[in-house]
Amino acid sequence: MPKLSVIVPIYNVEEFLPNCIDSILEQTFTNFELILVNDGSPDNCGKICDFYAKKDNRINVIHKTNGGVSSARNIGIEISKGEYIAFVDPDDTIEPNMYDVLLKAAIKYEADIVVCPYNSINLIDNTTSISSVWNNGNCSINKETIHKQLLPLILVDKTYSLISSVNKVYKKSVLDSLNIKFDENKYHSEDERFNILLLTMIKKLVCIEKPFYNYFIRKRDSLTRILRENLYKEYVLDNKNFKIGLCKKYGLQDYIDKVRNYYIGVTLLHIQNVISRNIPNKHKSKIISEILNDNEFNEDMINYKFTTNYGKLLKIICIYRKASLLLFIINLRIKLNDLKKGRGK
Repeated sequence: MPKLSVIVPIYNVEEFLPNCIDSILEQTFTNFELILVNDGSPDNCGKICDFYAKKDNRINVIHKTNGGVSSARNIGIEISKGEYIAFVDPDDTIEPNMYDVLLKAAIKYEADIVVCPYNSINLIDNTTSISSVWNNGNCSINKETIHKQLLPLILVDKTYSLISSVNKVYKKSVLDSLNIKFDENKYHSEDERFNILLLTMIKKLVCIEKPFYNYFIRKRDSLTRILRENLYKEYVLDNKNFKIGLCKKYGLQDYIDKVRNYYIGVTLLHIQNVISRNIPNKHKSKIISEILNDNEFNEDMINYKFTTNYGKLLKIICIYRKASLLLFIINLRIKLNDLKKGRGK
């Protein structure tokens, strides 16, 4: 039986998939199975998966109709045989000793989850950054510390590399006993919900100092990023109320206002994104009106304290639910900023 099951959900990434698979097969730790889940990819990903499966008997290929990344990961979990589980995205790579290091830590500390930082490699502007981890890594965190110190910070977006699923190993028996899977009805922040739920239930988390996962930001990501018109209802409201529920459950009432304030910021960024898109103003006003007419947003906005005059103006417009005026003011601000940037060149 393999010690580790590595699950790769695959869709429309034929250009990057071989590098991803090669980086997994080149691991110094060899006692693993590699589960490639071809999620109905319309390109040559399925053929690439089958090609690699013929070369290495550790590879198990699943071909399925398209159901999204959560569906693909869940199928991988269901058929996995390893004592531990890991996920890799198909357009990323991992360092050769990633699972050697993470599994040794998992066994040594009897950890339910082991996390390492990840390298964010921006191929658009040729920069690289490393995500942060709790206490700079190389530490074991018990259940009490998770609940009293780590969870409150995560609720206000201090993520410490814990939100993504790809830079970790998970003890499979924990996932099975808690019956935690990826929510297949969510198309945004499914990793976040999965990992936060786990953090509320596990007994021990271990953080590693060194980054072993390489996350690539490519030009195609920025060009193909779609406008999520229902982001407010599907993401903001859902996640805000989920986190407020955790605050109440774990006696973290002092963080409720911080959670609400954080999602006001997320909503305003979404509104700005809507306004900056090349879609008719009538369509923009419709999306914005639905947000402004939501009573929860209105109540949170009333209690939100802006420090700038521009912010205070936006607050008044939002409270009085004037979508067309909000569109005009933010659009004007965007144009003025563009002019300033043009003059600075």
